[in-house]
Amino acid sequence: MAILSQTRARGPVANNALAFIMLSDAVVAVFFAVVLALAKPMIDPSLELSTREIYALGHELLGSIAVGTTMGLLLSAYMRLIGAQMQLVLLALGFVLWETLRYLHFDTLLTFLVAGFVVQNFSQQGPLFLHAVERLSSVVFVLFFTSAGAHLDLPLLGKMWPVALLLAGSRVVIAVITSKLSGHLVDDHPMVKKWGWSPLISQAGLTLGLVLILERTFPAFGADLRSLGVATVAINEMIGPVIFKFGLDRAGETSPSHQPTRTTA
Repeated sequence: MAILSQTRARGPVANNALAFIMLSDAVVAVFFAVVLALAKPMIDPSLELSTREIYALGHELLGSIAVGTTMGLLLSAYMRLIGAQMQLVLLALGFVLWETLRYLHFDTLLTFLVAGFVVQNFSQQGPLFLHAVERLSSVVFVLFFTSAGAHLDLPLLGKMWPVALLLAGSRVVIAVITSKLSGHLVDDHPMVKKWGWSPLISQAGLTLGLVLILERTFPAFGADLRSLGVATVAINEMIGPVIFKFGLDRAGETSPSHQPTRTTA
């Protein structure tokens, strides 16, 4: 939600965007793990969906939630008692836990989502935590998107761009329809009814992370999925932030200090 931090937006649309996106990321991470476990036997005939596989799935989900909760509580305690060098702590924690979680067969995305949720909602260290993450995020995003761009297969993308455009367009249409329908069903705030769909167009970090997991899980066609996913994200990211900023401006929720200065002739 870089747009929210940059514009310092406050209001129903901004609050709804933050709550929905955080919740949807957690739901998507769980749903993805379940679907991936069910899809493996269908794609690879040598695999079977057995009781052991269901147990492994439960172990992965519950273990990820447990580790994420523990990490969130430990981070909260560290920030309350010490609070120094948070960027270094987050970097070290990320590197160490990433390899540890892979060794334990836990879901890394779900673990870190739960950790951030715990710090923000069950402690008083949320603002300090967000500040540390935002200071570190620029470096992480540069490395992450550089890696994603380096893996983009241009010849393959030249063949698949119509599909990527169709997926990106379908996402926009579905986001607008479902947002307006749900807003009317729950009788939401008028501005949320009108502009609540605007933050739902962008997608990046979570989607690219899931695409990379698909590539490792299904090496036979994972490269194609990765290129299609990166292309779809690129299209969404070209229009998503602009639409979100436009919606926040029309809802009157952006900080006046970030509004363009108007001059008269």
